[in-house]
Formats: sequence, C-alpha cells, structure tokens
Amino acid sequence: DIHTAYISHISHITSYALANTVLEKEKEEDTIFQLASTGFSSTVRLAKSHPEMWVPIFRQNKENVLDVLNEHISQLRKFKSALEKENYEYLEELILKANKIRGILK
Repeated sequence: DIHTAYISHISHITSYALANTVLEKEKEEDTIFQLASTGFSSTVRLAKSHPEMWVPIFRQNKENVLDVLNEHISQLRKFKSALEKENYEYLEELILKANKIRGILK
C-alpha cells in the first residue's frame, strides 16, 4: 500500500541508489571503506538487502512505489536547484522542513 511505500520501500530504493552512486563515482573500494562514516554506513545498510526479496515487493506495490519515487525525485530536484542557484536560504528551509521528522520519530 501507499503507506508501506513511503515508510519502507522508498528507504530501500534510496539506499540502493546511493550505494550505486558511490560505486559508480568511487572506483577504489579501499577509499569507500576509509571514507565511510557511521552515517553513510547506516544510510546504505538497506542496500545489503537481497534482490530476491525486494524485487517481488517492488513489483507487487509498483504503482505506490512509483508515486513515492516521483515525490522523492521532486524533493531531490528542490535540493539540486537550491544548490545550483546558490539559494542557501531555500536550502535551509528544505532542511528545516525535513527536521520536523524528529518530532515524529522520537
């Protein structure tokens, strides 16, 4: 359902995409290991999940996952645009808005 897509499925896709981004941009495995902080490790932890489990889940909930992906991509574009335009006030607004999750996830 849509709630599962927002809470679980997008986290996995984001983790897979981040891991692929790093693997694409950084070819030296030792460098990845040396630079990987606790935050990075926890962010890509889900990328270790097996495709045998997740591909069927994504297939079954395809429409909701696509809906969530579209919103996620929209959010990423906002961050990208703020950086490109050097609009750091808007970047701060985006981050402050995201910080509201703290009140929900205590």
